[in-house]
Parts: sequence; C-alpha cells; structure tokens
Amino acid sequence: MRIPFFFASCLLVAGCGGALPPAPAVAHHGGGPLAALYRASSTASIAPLAAAPQPAHSDFPREFAITRGFKLGSPQMMTPTPDGKAVVFLRAGAHDPRQSLFETDVATGKTRELLSPDAVGKGPETLTQAERARRERLRISASGFTSFEMSSDGTRIVVTLSGRLFLLTRGQQPEAVRELPIGAGAAIDPHLSADGKRLAYVRGNDLYFLAIDGGHEAPVTRGGTDTKTHGVAEFIAQEELDRSRGFWWAPDGKDLLYEEADTSKVEELKIADPARPERDPERSAYPRAGKANAVVRLGLTSAQGGTTRWVKWDNAAFPYVASVRWEKGAPPTIYVLDRLQRHALLLKIDPRDGATTTLLEERDEAWLNVDSSVPRWLPDGSAFFWSSERSGGWELELHDASGKLSTTMATKGVGYRELLAFDSARKVAYVTASAEPTGAAVFSVPFAGGAPNVIAYVDGGGVINAHFGHSESIFAAMEGARDGLRLFSVRSVDGRLHVEVPSVSQAPPFVPNLEMIKVGPDETRVAIVRPHGFVSGKKYPVIDAAYGGPGYNVVVADAFAFLRAQWIADEAGAIVVGIDARGTRWRGREWERALAGKLGEVPLQGHADAIAAIAARYPEVDASRAGIYGWSFGGYLAAFAILNRPDVFKAAAAGAPPTDWRDYDTCYTERYLGLPEDNEAAYRKASLLFPDTAKPARPLLLVHGTADDNVYFANSIKLADALEKAGRPFEFMPLASATHQVSQPDLAEAAWRRIAEFLRTQLQAR
Repeated sequence: MRIPFFFASCLLVAGCGGALPPAPAVAHHGGGPLAALYRASSTASIAPLAAAPQPAHSDFPREFAITRGFKLGSPQMMTPTPDGKAVVFLRAGAHDPRQSLFETDVATGKTRELLSPDAVGKGPETLTQAERARRERLRISASGFTSFEMSSDGTRIVVTLSGRLFLLTRGQQPEAVRELPIGAGAAIDPHLSADGKRLAYVRGNDLYFLAIDGGHEAPVTRGGTDTKTHGVAEFIAQEELDRSRGFWWAPDGKDLLYEEADTSKVEELKIADPARPERDPERSAYPRAGKANAVVRLGLTSAQGGTTRWVKWDNAAFPYVASVRWEKGAPPTIYVLDRLQRHALLLKIDPRDGATTTLLEERDEAWLNVDSSVPRWLPDGSAFFWSSERSGGWELELHDASGKLSTTMATKGVGYRELLAFDSARKVAYVTASAEPTGAAVFSVPFAGGAPNVIAYVDGGGVINAHFGHSESIFAAMEGARDGLRLFSVRSVDGRLHVEVPSVSQAPPFVPNLEMIKVGPDETRVAIVRPHGFVSGKKYPVIDAAYGGPGYNVVVADAFAFLRAQWIADEAGAIVVGIDARGTRWRGREWERALAGKLGEVPLQGHADAIAAIAARYPEVDASRAGIYGWSFGGYLAAFAILNRPDVFKAAAAGAPPTDWRDYDTCYTERYLGLPEDNEAAYRKASLLFPDTAKPARPLLLVHGTADDNVYFANSIKLADALEKAGRPFEFMPLASATHQVSQPDLAEAAWRRIAEFLRTQLQAR
C-alpha cells in the first residue's frame, strides 16, 4: 500500500528522520521563523501563542487542490549530469500540471527550458489503460512529460508524450529534438542502454528495440497478451515492492533481461463507472489476499530478439521479485521473497544459461522489509552493498562477490535509510540516515567501517531528500523547513551549496503552527498543529490526522507537510495532532513488527494512549471531543477507531478505507496478517465489517472514489451495508470517477471541505 498522492500531499506528510547537532563545515540551513518549531523533547511544552484574528483562508482548499498541495511548479526528478555541471529536472507551472524539461547550470545558476510538451505535440494527452495504471501505481498526477531517461554520459534524453518517443541531444542551443520512429501503438517505460545508442520500450504487451542512430524498430519478444505481458512489472511489484520496471539492459547493451507476468489465474476485477453507464467496465488482474498471484519469470535474450534463456529459480517457493540489478562488471542480480515475505534470497544469474547462485539469505519471523536501493555492485564486480535489519535496526553492509560479509558499515547508530551513491575511488558511500525518526540527513560512510560524517542537514532536524543521478560529486536535494517553504538545491559531497534550483510554485498562504513532542514511556512522536488565533485557557477539540500503518510516518520536521492539517485546525476550531505509534517505521525492528497479526489494534491502542497523554499534559486539549480522519490505511484506522474505541473517538472521517483485508492485495495483507485460511481470527478482528452493536454509535463519514483500483470502491460499499444492517448511522460521499489519488481538483476540494465541516460540526457541538 504505497501512499496515495491525495493523502501524502494533503495530510501530515511523511519523511525520514534526524535531529542533528550543528557541526562545522557542514551544509545546512535553518533559523528563520520555523527554527523554534522543530523541538522533539519529552519535556517540551507548547508555548501559548498570542491571540490573533482568525485568518481568512476560504480559498485554501481550492488552491491546495489546483496546485497539488502547492507542489506544482517545484522541480521534480532532479538528476545531476555525470560531469556535475548541470541538473536536469521536470517542472510544471504553478497552476498547470503539464511538465516540461529544464536544466540548471551548476556554475552560473542559470535555468533554461530544454523541451516543452507543446513543442512536440498539440491537443489533449492520450493515455492507454496500461499507462494510466502505471502512473496510478507511481502516484503521478502530472501530465506532459512525467519522466525522462538520461544516457550515462548525459548527452541524450528520451521523453514520452501520448505514447510517442522523443530524443533530445544536450549541448546544442537550441537542443536537437526528433521523434523516434516506432510502430502503431503507444510506447511506455522507455529505457536507454548505458552507451545511449539503443532504446528499449514496451508496446502492445511486448518489448521492442530501436537503434537511436538509425535502423528500424524490432520486436525483442513476441506473443505478449493482456494476460501474459513481456517487459511490464506486475501490479504487486509496482504497488507493494517499489519496483516499477519490467526489463533491464545488459551493461554492454547487447542483451536484455525482462519479466514475463502471467495473470491468467489471477482474479479479474471490474470497475464500472456509475457516472458513465454507457462505458464498458475496465478490467484488471487484482490478487486479493489468499488468492492466486501473477506467475512471474525472468528471461534473457538478445536485444534484437531471439531465443529466451529463462532464469532458473524456485519461483513457486519465491514468487515475489523485489529487485533486479544488472550493473557494469557484475552479474545480473535478483532479490526474491516467499509469499509470506519471511524468507528471501539474493541470487546472481549466469547470463549464458540463466542458472542462479545464492549470494545470501534473509529471514524474519514476522516479515522482511525491502530496501530497494540495494544491492549495488562496485564497478569491478568485486563486492556489493547490502542492507539488513537482522541485528534489530537497519545496517549497511559490504559483501564480497561470493556473498560473504566483508564489512558492517557504521550506519546503525545514525539510523540508515537508503544507499544514495558511492565513490569506489574514495571508498565512501553516501546514505540517507537519521537516528531521530522525524527528519533526514545525508551522510558519507567509509567502506572500511569508520565513523559516518554528516554532509548535509537542516537545523532543528528537518528533512533532506537527495538524489545523485549519474554523478559521484554532486547531488540534488529537496530540503524541508526553511521559513516554512522547501528549498531545492545542488550540493557537492563536501556539503557546499552550489546553487538553488528555482521553483515557481505558489507560496502557501500561511505557516503552520507546528510543535513536535514525545509522549509516554515509549516516547511516541507527536506533531501538534494549533489553530491560528489560539487562545490560551480555552478548551479545544483534538483531531487525529491519522495514518498509523507500516512503512509511513506522519510526524516529520517539515512545516510544509502540515498545511492541510493547519487549515483543518482553523476550520474545525481544533488542535490537530499527528501520531507515530508502534507499527510505524524508523524506530527499529521490534517497534514496527508489533503490528504482526494485529493490523488494527496495535496502532489504535497507540493513538488512544497518545491522545490521553497529550490531554494530560496540555489542559487546552479536550479529549472528550476527539475526532480522527485519514486516507487509505489512515481511513481504515479512522473507521476502526470509531467502531472499536467510541469511548475515545467521537467522530471519524474515513477516506478510501480497506474495510476487510480479504479484499486487499496479497503482498501487503499477507505480509502483516498471513494467509486468511491460516489466520481467520486475525482477519476477522482487523475487519470493519463486524461492528460491535453493544458499543455506542458515533458519527462516521465515508469518502471513496468510485474508480479506485487500489482500494476498490466495493470496500466502502461493504462497510455501508454492514453498518446499515447493524442499524448504525453514517454519511457517505462517493467521488465519481476518482481513483485512489483523487487527482481531480474539484473533487479533492469538495472532499476536504466536507471532511472539515463534518469534524467541525460533530466535535464543536459535543
């Protein structure tokens, strides 16, 4: 269950962790009006704010929806060029979701547009169902150019528009742009060979090859169908394993490794649009818990087509292909997991015949998390990076070519998150890390296991999301918490700021009143957003802006992430809180694995305890008027809370909730609850469809998109039916033709206005 854009941009948005002390000669930014907001202390108090007139932000929901959370116009996919002289990125207008391709010169700071969609195509954009589904999995709501592929020397860039392929050659002014000749039908997911001379892409369920400098398109595979695709990652890989690709180039550009996904045995679900009954339903292979998955196998073949050499591993015992790497000087490598994700193998492949050899194994009695940034091989193939939680916390490791552990790098103490890049000459790796779960910083870590060195951080423990691209010397970064806005920058590996990458996004109308604390004996992280015009001594309802599920944090040291929470606090006249209780990430293995078999009860207990602790500390918090809202897993937790703990929660707004985990996908659900036939009691206890009629009924608002192909609309229909039969009142707001993202601005605006008004009405009246 990857976080939908609609949730991630609208609620208390997740990030990575790390409150770091200032250090000399280290890049950071801080100070300003937000510096005091980022305190994380179990003894911290909320300083009363001076009474002020309630700000008028009646247009906020509309502006938030149109600007995609005030993110339209900010740089996306910032990718440094290999020579470190430029960063290439996508950027839309502040109110226009169509993205163009831009470049910022690192030396001069000059930014110029390389290519716009209007330069290569007129009229509305057309997408196939496969491309729409792929973008939904990737949480892409933009249009125009939504991705680009850069050659390893940085001279060539390929973009896609309405299934057409265009090649841009950098270094000329204006850059040379030409459309690549392909056959009938839309191309998706193009990728260049390492030398930039060859291109592969998927068209009509098969993989195709094209020589960039001349020649004709040639099929690499044949016989692909809607139920047996070649070169496309299946639903589970895209949605749950963070693997969007379905084919990979050999380093020399001569061969391709591709996925074949057979979904003929997977249950087919249909989405009929109630608002357009004249249209045929869209059909998708969706593997519900306990039912058949896609059968995935990998094949090796010449880039110009020919006989496939199938990769040999026990894919019945290990059906999930979580990651695939084929890097210079190294063998192709895959990481495969068993269905319950408690046992996994890292395998190297002999490209000559597809035979595999086990490099290492991972086991966990609860479940294994997947770090998609590894494995990464050194250029000479002598060793590879790996990460593991087997010691109780994430650690980065270096293994030799046979898989034997060489070095456990000193990353556990700083809270390793992901491998960003490495410099094999200097023998250092660059990682995202933080010992504090509410922030993130960039560190360099010696191969030999010496002490990590912080490169870039934000004063007060903010967040830095970095990307090296093809460079080893510079990285592009999004830095959260500078005066309430986000800074987009290019920095060198010694931390020096080279240039800011310009954003043209609309500025938010206010700075959130954000306070971050720890509560309870387990130091649960809590974010508190107080309404503008807060009056000391007045009692306020408390609203839990919830997610609560695994793999995601809402309590982050980034004020930009709390814009929607601030508006709800203002509209509802309430104090809004975000809570990262047990089951969330970045607090160690045991903290997260507490969810195993208890998908609803563990986060609910943590949230209830945190609200009690907040109310006990701050007299202005009226716990007798507690509400909760959320989307996706947060919607599930909101509904679960109102049905199971009406003594704590007096009103709930649940967006797109999975109401019975038997109706959600195999990989996510079985990871935490096991198979339905083996754990019937756990599934029933986690379900929303069996309300306890002995408990008091509380107001519940359900909101769900009718075209949701992640958490299907049927989930809310089933809950509505169960509540009707139990005689429990509720309100229902269907969003016509909306998917899990709810990318239509008018629907997003209407949904959040309804949620805020519902919570205000229910909690202020009590």
